[in-house]
Amino acid sequence: MDWIIQNKEWLFSGVGIAIILGLIKIFKKDKKDIEVENKNIVNITLPDKTKNEEVKKKKTKAEVQTLFIDDEKFDIVDILKKADFPNTKTIKDVHNLDTADIKNADVIFVDVNGVGCKLFPKDQGLGLAEAIKTRNPEKYVIIYSAQEQRLHKAFSIVDAILPKNADPYEFINLLENYIQK
Repeated sequence: MDWIIQNKEWLFSGVGIAIILGLIKIFKKDKKDIEVENKNIVNITLPDKTKNEEVKKKKTKAEVQTLFIDDEKFDIVDILKKADFPNTKTIKDVHNLDTADIKNADVIFVDVNGVGCKLFPKDQGLGLAEAIKTRNPEKYVIIYSAQEQRLHKAFSIVDAILPKNADPYEFINLLENYIQK
């Protein structure tokens, strides 16, 4: 403190003030550079995973793998293929939840009656849809049926429910909604 009092004329002269301000400016500049460098390091070492996940989820109509599990021929499958969903496939039933058909599918339509009888004799397609969705939560599972159904736990687990006689537009709309998610 005595040094400041003894040198007050020099410190508060034009040269002294210029030196003090220069030192303050240099100190602040160095601090900002360090902050910028730290921010750059954080951005480099911690990539934004949400952007990567969005890129992985977005698919085109041609890329979406759609599977119908139905014991009867279903005309919607051909309509979807003509509507630019070429990777639409149908199988009559599932005897193993780890089949390649289920693993490869993005969207799975499950009929209620006549499928899943070996694995779920009581619940049939409802039990099958519930099991697929429980095992594969990332799959988009849709139940469809020609008949009104009784209440079942599967209705609260699957992504959508459609009547089997729904307009083709409704099936296409569900697939397009899946693509947008």
